[in-house]
Amino acid sequence: MKIYQIKRVRSVNGFTLMELMTVIAIISILSVIAIPNFISWRQSAKINSATRALMSDLSMARITAIKSYSSSSIGVKVIFAANGYTVFIDDDKNNAVDAGEEVLRNIQYPAGVSMSAVTFTNSRTVFARSGAVSPAGTVTLSRGSGPRMNVIVSTVGRIRVKTV
Repeated sequence: MKIYQIKRVRSVNGFTLMELMTVIAIISILSVIAIPNFISWRQSAKINSATRALMSDLSMARITAIKSYSSSSIGVKVIFAANGYTVFIDDDKNNAVDAGEEVLRNIQYPAGVSMSAVTFTNSRTVFARSGAVSPAGTVTLSRGSGPRMNVIVSTVGRIRVKTV
């Protein structure tokens, strides 16, 4: 009679310590590289978003002025502040938002984005029924360090963005 030896098969459940440490090291190296780039990208996205929103709102102000409610209307006024801007129809022409005047937009810039310069006289401009703007000017948005974004409005109402 033959005696058969029964060999036990050892099952492997899990990872070795060396495999686990290798994966942790790779994840750590990728994190060290990726996190600063992600933070920089996020800050750039904030200023790009704020710039595009301003450009869009200025275009909306121009279009609203062109299809103005009455021929006696002064148009659509935009007042700039360090932390945002207001777009409204100034019926009484006193350069302030009063009760009964229609506010089209009242926007605050995102955290970390601010208006670093404005060349509009008294930080305000008016879009007339013709679509022209008076006075023409530039708004510069910045986020502390890094590139600044200029939103340029020409006398005829053309709006464009330039990175500085």
